Amino acid sequence: MSYKYVIPVVLLCFAMEAQGQILKQRKTNAESYYSDAVKETNLQHYDKAIELAYKALDAQSDYIDTELLLARLYMLTKQYDLSRKYVRRVLQKNPKYKDAYYYGINTEMTTGHYPEAECYADEALVNFPNNKEFLLKKLTILDAQHKQYRADALAEDVMDKFPEDSTTRQAYIDHYLYTGYYQQKNGNPEMARKSFDKVLVIDPKNKEAREANVGAQLQNGNLTSALESVNMGLASQPGNYDLLMRKLGILQEMHQYADALTLLQEIYRKYPNDAKARSLETPLRMEAAAYYTQTDPYSLYVSILEKNPGNREALDKVIGYSMARGAYIEALAWINRGLKGTPNDTRLLGMKMDILEADHKYSAAAAIGEILYQRAPNADMRDRLVTLESAAGKQYAQDEQYDLALASFRQGLKFSPRDTSLLGLTINTYIRIKDNNSALKAADEALSYYPSNENFLLKKATILEAMGNYEGAAKILTGLSATHPGSESLKGSLVDLRLTTARNLMKAEELDLAKEQLQAVLAVQPDNRDALDYMINMQSGTNQTDSALYYADKALAYYPNDKDLLLKKAGALQDAGRYDEAAQISAGLMERYPYTVKYRNAYTTALMAAGSDYQRRQQPDSAIAAYGKVLAINNKDSLALQSTINLLNGQQRYDSALAYTNQALRYYPDNESFLLKRAVTLENKKDYTAAAAAADTLAKKYPTAANRDYYDLLHSKTMRNQFALYYLNSTYDYTSNKYNIATVEYRRFMKRGGSYAFRLDYAGRQTGNGLQAEAELYYVHSKKAYSYGLFTYSNNIVFPNYRAAYSLFYTFPHSVEAEIGARYLKVDSITNYSAVASIAKPFGDFWVNFRAYFISESPKTYTAFNLTTRYYTDAQHQNFLSLIGGLGTSPDDRSRLINYPELAGLLTRSVAAGYQMVLKYRTTLGVYGTWINSKISDQQYYNQYDLYFVLMRKF
Repeated sequence: MSYKYVIPVVLLCFAMEAQGQILKQRKTNAESYYSDAVKETNLQHYDKAIELAYKALDAQSDYIDTELLLARLYMLTKQYDLSRKYVRRVLQKNPKYKDAYYYGINTEMTTGHYPEAECYADEALVNFPNNKEFLLKKLTILDAQHKQYRADALAEDVMDKFPEDSTTRQAYIDHYLYTGYYQQKNGNPEMARKSFDKVLVIDPKNKEAREANVGAQLQNGNLTSALESVNMGLASQPGNYDLLMRKLGILQEMHQYADALTLLQEIYRKYPNDAKARSLETPLRMEAAAYYTQTDPYSLYVSILEKNPGNREALDKVIGYSMARGAYIEALAWINRGLKGTPNDTRLLGMKMDILEADHKYSAAAAIGEILYQRAPNADMRDRLVTLESAAGKQYAQDEQYDLALASFRQGLKFSPRDTSLLGLTINTYIRIKDNNSALKAADEALSYYPSNENFLLKKATILEAMGNYEGAAKILTGLSATHPGSESLKGSLVDLRLTTARNLMKAEELDLAKEQLQAVLAVQPDNRDALDYMINMQSGTNQTDSALYYADKALAYYPNDKDLLLKKAGALQDAGRYDEAAQISAGLMERYPYTVKYRNAYTTALMAAGSDYQRRQQPDSAIAAYGKVLAINNKDSLALQSTINLLNGQQRYDSALAYTNQALRYYPDNESFLLKRAVTLENKKDYTAAAAAADTLAKKYPTAANRDYYDLLHSKTMRNQFALYYLNSTYDYTSNKYNIATVEYRRFMKRGGSYAFRLDYAGRQTGNGLQAEAELYYVHSKKAYSYGLFTYSNNIVFPNYRAAYSLFYTFPHSVEAEIGARYLKVDSITNYSAVASIAKPFGDFWVNFRAYFISESPKTYTAFNLTTRYYTDAQHQNFLSLIGGLGTSPDDRSRLINYPELAGLLTRSVAAGYQMVLKYRTTLGVYGTWINSKISDQQYYNQYDLYFVLMRKF
């Protein structure tokens, strides 16, 4: 390559790198400005928040969350045109951004632009079909525009979709109250009454609706119905003053003065001090007197009937006047009086049916209609009869008398088996009482008449879903979707069904089948948030981390910067062992939402997992760095503190470990684990005095056997001196002599390990008292190597003149310890030189040592071998049982050196057993017994028996 191209290429690379760094810095700045803007918004510092939001947009122009924040801020500051601008920007970039629709709807509703608000609601429902919140928003918008019929239809639809939801029920009640008051205000009392009746169906005890209903009935002149409504209210509230006064007024309007005066007396009894009630009696009596002094046509016809009960014309007039006045009960009484004389009178029966229907007594009216239909079958009477049975069934259903409701619907179907309304009501009633089998049978019956009816197919799908037959329900909905490809509601229903199926399969732990349902949802709606969430959760739960990450990335493509999805992706990355990436995501979330605990916890969890992973991979420095980041966020994190202390101890960085231990104890002064770690760290530093003090504090706060034992161990390590007594008793079967050797010892332990000791041995003989002085040294070179040295001198009575010994010990991997050394022995005229080698290894609670001696005693050479086995009876390997086997006489065998000149070179076998125990790491007690057999000749053997006692005490 020519050099003239090198410089441009290099400059281009630098430029790209710089651009990347600038973009990264801008993104960081944008998120920082956004977080600050949110804080200022919450503090109601709106001007400052707007300023910060614009800085965030300058740093990152495509930051959609910032644009939505501006929409909110301009709405709060009543700058509605600017709010609209940013709402539209957000929705152009992401039509699925739910909050943007809320701001758009609220802005237009606040400014009275109801058609624009309705457009936003419709657009939201396209993107979020059957969303309860947007459906209720649209209902509010339609109410504000007084689009009653559309609002009524929507209210019924929402109530059908969410019948048990309290928010929906309240919205339904509010809608019909609003509509009722509006109709009442505009002079439509009958329509107002119907609206208030809708409220009372849902909430029979609704005081506002009941009082408004009475007012509507009064406005409409229907005094009888108003009176009945008041009586219903008094049935539940017998002493209610307002209801009693309202009833009094209605009776007065109906000219039922006798009843009114009786009621007034009742009011006196209940409220004896009420001045208003007292003031009403005189005007009421005067009005009654004036009314009864006049004669109206009704009274004339009544007087005729009293004289001539069979006068049909008078009877018809009385009934007509009663009905005209709305006095249905009175009219019905006159009709019944007429029917006593002519029980089969078709005209009177028709009038009675009319009155009963007007009085909402649909079942009784239907019974009369059936009689009339049987007498003269015709299409009009059949249709009316079906209407009455339908109304009667609805009334029973409202009173939760479902068996009577079903009886009415079935009776209506006898006259019109293909009536779609009755078929639908029958299915709905069975669904309502959760009789799914009967509901399914009724749906199949309806579909036998109308096999393509969308409403009946949807009902059947709902029933199948309730019965757990999700595939059958899905098949129906799939067919409907194919028939109506543009129906978003059908598509939404199918999606909801598959989501429900998936949820139930997940509960049953049928995860593979659940995934199939969710994949079917995503095939129709690739951006379905619930399906994506479930897929991420299931893939993570089954350790399919690659798939979980795939769906997390797919979800983030539709919902970028969504905090919950980012958190799920961080969890999947952590499950995949990609801890640094998980920590990076959770760190970003923590920066955006610094006061949200779960993001901080997610970040620290990822860091802790990364630290544990570094530990497993033997990377302690990286692990310590990860734990350090955790402690930078929460310096009280106990797990991070413990892990850091352990790692620093493992690296022999004891000062640092001690600093973290002290930090932990500042926050958790009585924590047993941290108190123990302080003692362990000080022990590692070989500061046994401070370690023992720490262990003493631990044992006092938590007096467990383990803690007291650890204190005893550390306390023993502070003791540098030891006093010991040894006693050896030897007896023989070839002589009556006994030899006893008593030894006193002083030992000094050195700081770096090892020790030196001085001993004085004493043994008595007839030829004199034997004395021997010994000097012994254990010197530690390193963790793996140490030396042993011994020199003795005696008065040549009992003991050898001189003894000297040296050995070098080295520990190899797998705890294999090897020894190589030499021995020198001078006894009378015998000079002995020996080489020694040994190997030792622990096996669990056992320890085995094999030692060989190669002895030169000019002009002869000998060998001797020892095999020592120990079985430790405690966890600290202080107490043990010992079994020793020997062949030959070694220069280290103290009991044999007494008679060494006579025994040297003989074939000697020995077996020894003993037990040694340590009390509180200070006092050692031991006892050993040995049998030694020496071959003197082919036919002669000598036996020796030793008892050896040990007592050592540190101080």
